[in-house]
Amino acid sequence: MTVALVTNVTQYAGPAGATALAADGFTVVCHDETFSDSEVRGKFVAENPELTPIAEQEPEAILAAAREHGRVDVVLSNDYVPPSAVQKPFDGAPLGDLEFLMRELVYRPFELIQAATPAMKEARTGRIILVTSAAAVRPLATAVLYSAARAAATTLVTGAAKALGEYNIQFNAIGPNWFENPTYFPPGLWESDAELRATVAKEVPLQRLGQQEEMGALIAFLASGKATPVTGQFFGFTGGWLP
Repeated sequence: MTVALVTNVTQYAGPAGATALAADGFTVVCHDETFSDSEVRGKFVAENPELTPIAEQEPEAILAAAREHGRVDVVLSNDYVPPSAVQKPFDGAPLGDLEFLMRELVYRPFELIQAATPAMKEARTGRIILVTSAAAVRPLATAVLYSAARAAATTLVTGAAKALGEYNIQFNAIGPNWFENPTYFPPGLWESDAELRATVAKEVPLQRLGQQEEMGALIAFLASGKATPVTGQFFGFTGGWLP
């Protein structure tokens, strides 16, 4: 059985990725920080019978749990921090703010990649996808530390493509902004927030938010293994907001 692992499945691009990968026939094993609670896992299974939640929280344990269901050929590292940790002033910022962002957005995916790649190297196949942020390449003045951490994660995965390319492992990063998701642009916000609609009309050539199913289509393509030379790339998912 071919397994795809999705982290933080209830947040950011997690719903899109898990749904699309399941539709493509993967056994989708799902991590989420809420899944340490058995009642939460039970409710998730009832609502998403095609997905398999696990309780484990640390990267090596997450991979071990996923491997109980088969060979892990796809890892979707869908990393996020709460909105309150994104918009932080740069001037006078304590080191702890940057340490938190690096831990959640760089160290955790690094540990996950390190846990996943030995088996992929042996099998000489695998796809690793990081969901980072468009702020990695267009830093935000109101989110300098967040942008820096996202840039580090993006470089980590695009660089890994060069380091491990001989093993036929694809590494790619997706950088969203202006994307409807439970974490930063929750469903219903577009309809209720006239200021958001006005900003998008001004800033985003597409003049709307990207949708979960559209994100899922991109993830599914990168996970398919149908175009192995597509590796070491950063895909902006922004409706044209990136240059």
